[in-house]
Formats: sequence, C-alpha cells, structure tokens
Amino acid sequence: MKAVTLTTRPQRRERIIKQEAEGTAVLLSMDSGDYYSLEEVGVRVWELCDGRRSVQEIAAILGDEYDAAAETIQRDLLELLNDLMNENLVDEGTPAMGRGPGGL
Repeated sequence: MKAVTLTTRPQRRERIIKQEAEGTAVLLSMDSGDYYSLEEVGVRVWELCDGRRSVQEIAAILGDEYDAAAETIQRDLLELLNDLMNENLVDEGTPAMGRGPGGL
C-alpha cells in the first residue's frame, strides 16, 4: 500500500458510515463490517478528507484551529492518515488539474 505524504490528497471512501456522539465518531465499513473510532481532532481530519486538499493543506487548517506545533500536527496527521488508508477508510484523491497556459 502507498504511504501517505504531505502531497497526498486523502479522500473518504464510499460505503463508510460515520456515527458521532459527544466528540467521538465511529466509522463503519459497509463492505468489511470493520469499525474505527476517532476522537475530536480525528473527526475534524475525517471531515477535511475531501480529495481536494493535500495533507499539507489539512495540517495548515488544523494548525489554525488547534494549539500545537506544526511539526507535531504533521507527524500525527500522517500517522492517522496512514492508519485510515491501511484500514481502507480513505483513498488517495485525484490531483488537482492546473489551469495555466495550455491547461483546461
């Protein structure tokens, strides 16, 4: 499986059900029946995994929202996203297409 990097654009997989209660979420794969629990920051990361934002962009958003060092945010974010990818909860999204000269 491909490792998540700062340029990866994570995207939530289809057929994943999210149930939230008091700052915690449980993700359930309808395909495997496996579930994964997320705390408050993990829930925010899940929301930001839209396939358009890079990990670096997600880290910057989290840096604005939470009081932690940028290096810590990036390290923890990469670890979480690698876990989510290994659990088949997120995929790598399609890179954004450029709109410069000759672009569409």
